[in-house]
Amino acid sequence: MKHALTFLTSIKALTALFLLIAYVGIGLISIQFAHLPPGNIAIIWLAAGCGLVILLELGPLALPLIFAASFILNTPTYYASLNTLDAKQPLAAALILGILPAAIDAWQSWMAAKAWHHFVETTHRPPLQKPTDLPHFWLKICFIPALFSMVLLHGVLTLSNMIVYQDLLSNLQQMLVLIIGDTAGLFIIVPIYVSWKSGALKNNYRAAVPYLTILTLIVALGFLFYSYILMLILPILLLIAIRFRLAGTSLALFIVFTLSVIGTAQHAGPFVNPSPILSFLNLQLFLFSIGLTLHYLALLQELLSHSRQQLEAEVALRTKALAAANTRLEELATTDELTGVANRREWQHRCEDAMTYARRYQQPLSILLIDIDHFKNVNDQYGHLVGDLTLKELCRVCNAELRASDSFARWGGEEFVLLLPGTTQAEAILAGNKLRMAVASQAIVSYEEHTIRITISIGVAMLEDHDSSLDHLLNRADQAMYAAKAAGRNQVQCAQSCSTFSRQ
Repeated sequence: MKHALTFLTSIKALTALFLLIAYVGIGLISIQFAHLPPGNIAIIWLAAGCGLVILLELGPLALPLIFAASFILNTPTYYASLNTLDAKQPLAAALILGILPAAIDAWQSWMAAKAWHHFVETTHRPPLQKPTDLPHFWLKICFIPALFSMVLLHGVLTLSNMIVYQDLLSNLQQMLVLIIGDTAGLFIIVPIYVSWKSGALKNNYRAAVPYLTILTLIVALGFLFYSYILMLILPILLLIAIRFRLAGTSLALFIVFTLSVIGTAQHAGPFVNPSPILSFLNLQLFLFSIGLTLHYLALLQELLSHSRQQLEAEVALRTKALAAANTRLEELATTDELTGVANRREWQHRCEDAMTYARRYQQPLSILLIDIDHFKNVNDQYGHLVGDLTLKELCRVCNAELRASDSFARWGGEEFVLLLPGTTQAEAILAGNKLRMAVASQAIVSYEEHTIRITISIGVAMLEDHDSSLDHLLNRADQAMYAAKAAGRNQVQCAQSCSTFSRQ
């Protein structure tokens, strides 16, 4: 147990380290390659999505980790800015200043995680499973946490002169950049995490690589050489959404968002405007529209796939139930409901086929007609329940004595028939006596304080050339059976000689 706990702790520590590195690394990309003046505000803050992922993966204890990652990431930027402003003791000021934004980033992740868990508690499933989840995901998990936290962060940066106040409109525009940048970061990173947790990302990423490669080339060419080529990303994104659903779309949008932001920040592509704020808004309108549309289409494909799987499962289930019902109907049509042996119709069908085969290949065939002795007395004295038990007990003993090729059936009432293919009259008489003795010694019905022993009378008839039909053969067996009853019961009689065989 101790070793298991140590192993789990080490796995948790490695996960935390990996997520910390991912947070800082992705944040550095935004700081170095995806910022706009004035104030070097990031166009998209992907680290916001990483913060939520860390909290979802590690739980509330991850808040200090998010705080530390944000502090490590932002403090050097503040230090550089303070140096530019010729501030006194810029290092100490940067360290103090780094604490507040780090706490705000941790608070933002906590708000997003709380909205996430509320959704799970309400719907009993994680978000981003259905198209109808998108409004809640964007508003409650992405936008509202970014709104509250970035308004607060903007105030802190303005008071500390990290953002220079020019006028109210410019200040509000910079605040909007912060809010939308963090919203976009959550909107892009979290679907990747959802796809990873569900296993869809692992199952689809290899097949999606060619599509993602083509998409990367198109976006790069669009920003480097000819901006109108960016229109070609739409059919590629459509194919990815249809084929790979949320897993492929989340990776595709990450590529499009990242390259578009970097390209625009480097003053390339179709979204560049003399006003940095308008460049940002142009880009965000484009990214938001394709992101929301593609996620909706991907989730719609997920829903259709899930519905198709449910339909296929239901069809399979109903097909199985129908097959079972058909099997049951076939059993009812061919089986005696009380005893479980073949019924009269089924036995007649088998016997007619066996007679045709015997005549064609000149093979012997015999039948036995079996009647329970004194069965009427059993019913009259003990009731029909005991009579039913008697019939079942007889069938149990007879089934244990028969060959696989024999066919035993209930003819009606207390009468049963037995088909013996490839059996001569002499062999049939021996088989009948063996069956009679087994019943006499084994077939016993106990009811309350009464013990009822079962005996049977058997008539034997072998197929002859003059037997024009099954009815003729059965008639001879019936005569032999009545002869056995007339001779004292519990014996076997032959149809031709009607000679009696001893009660051994």
